[in-house]
Amino acid sequence: MAFTNSGFPEIRAIFLAQFHPDQGPIVRMSVPEDAVDVGENAYTDTGATNRSSELRDTGAMGGIVSSSNNFAHEPEVVELIKRTTARGGPSLVDSSKIDFNSIQTLIIPKLTLFERLITVNTGRFKVMCYPVAIEGNYARNMFIFNMCFAFDISADTKCYGPVVKRVGSLLKELEVTGRLLSDVAGTRALLTMMRQLVNKLNDHGEYQIELDLKGLSQPMASTGISIKLFPYYENPATIEAFHVPVKLVDFDVARRKSAQTVYQQHASNDIMWDLVLDKVAEGIDNVNHVRRIARQAQIPEPTVVLALQHLDYYGCIALVDIFQFSNVYEAQARVKDVMRNGWLQRECHAYVTRDRQAGTVSLERLIQLYATVRQRRTVAEWIVDNCIDVERFDVRRFIVFGVLHGMLRRVHCFPVLCASVESADKEPSRRGSNSGSGSGDEEPLKLEPRVVAMLDGTHHLDEICVAENKDAAVMRGLLDSYGGIEYVHL
Repeated sequence: MAFTNSGFPEIRAIFLAQFHPDQGPIVRMSVPEDAVDVGENAYTDTGATNRSSELRDTGAMGGIVSSSNNFAHEPEVVELIKRTTARGGPSLVDSSKIDFNSIQTLIIPKLTLFERLITVNTGRFKVMCYPVAIEGNYARNMFIFNMCFAFDISADTKCYGPVVKRVGSLLKELEVTGRLLSDVAGTRALLTMMRQLVNKLNDHGEYQIELDLKGLSQPMASTGISIKLFPYYENPATIEAFHVPVKLVDFDVARRKSAQTVYQQHASNDIMWDLVLDKVAEGIDNVNHVRRIARQAQIPEPTVVLALQHLDYYGCIALVDIFQFSNVYEAQARVKDVMRNGWLQRECHAYVTRDRQAGTVSLERLIQLYATVRQRRTVAEWIVDNCIDVERFDVRRFIVFGVLHGMLRRVHCFPVLCASVESADKEPSRRGSNSGSGSGDEEPLKLEPRVVAMLDGTHHLDEICVAENKDAAVMRGLLDSYGGIEYVHL
């Protein structure tokens, strides 16, 4: 039984590629044995010599990476796409096998790509590898190898990045200390390791083995290798002061489960999380923004942001904008998903009608309402247009659910101070009272310099309101009174 049900892709094949001093790039062994189609090896002694000189050229590969020779600025992960069709006609390679000849220059690349994760798409397969070069007492003074993992072309292989890198690093260490790869005596142990890698990682998501290296290295006669797959989580999103965290899990249940995991026993209700997480979780009510949570909890805002990033990283919360009836939203193409997905329909109906009478809004009515959300219409205007009874219909939950599932998009308002007005503001006569009105002693309206600096079109109204701790209607009134402000909706 494959381990793919837990979100890990299945390994289709593993093969060990080497640079042979006479034949050039070759496939030394593979699991399964016929997984790689090597075709006819076009490398001769002369070709291998030319290839060896190319490998010593540290310049970048044309069209693949930057021409910079500075490794510090090179990407650690290189994504490459290689077509299997040859020039002048269709490919004759068996599509059920990996065409090694079409990707050999990427499996054994130039030195700029060594010890970096490389992903190559070829035919029906996605190949991940970590090429390694070891200088020493070898033919051509260098030993070059690459342990490659092959997956389905559509597989999400991000979780295998650390595994491929670790296997390459371990083989490098075993080669330096015990000549595991270059010595023929190590072939049996190497092939055993490759077979178990495929079987154990596919079946159990982890791998542990004791390698028998007798005859290769006396200090390392028995070496243990342990590898485990872990889910891949995207880096947490940047959290700003105006973001509103929305709970995706029950924090009380999550707290008890995390305690049970640590103590391996039933956790009592008095077991607590980290003190900061406890205080921050108390302030998350799906309405408060980050700055308000920090003020209520009396915790520095950067610390609150770190706690929320931790919760976001593990999928406990999602981030939305501040809900106001003056907000503008527009429907997205994913609205059709709620028309086709029965589970999404039930979730939507349960979320919107929670804490209210279950029969107040029909499911068909909810689907129709999502299609009526249009740009340039505020939520308040949308409520009037559709004759919605806010006492029986939770508009905030309706909007938040649509945003979380990509059915609605917030249209932000960006105030921009016109350049002509900004330059005129420097004149002392500007903002005076009307001529001849007899009120020339009135003070002109002024905005704080930090507010004026935010009127450059890169800060939306929510961000400005939270920074100044003012309501959106109040802030917009101040901007309108100041004059010379254009509003851009994006």
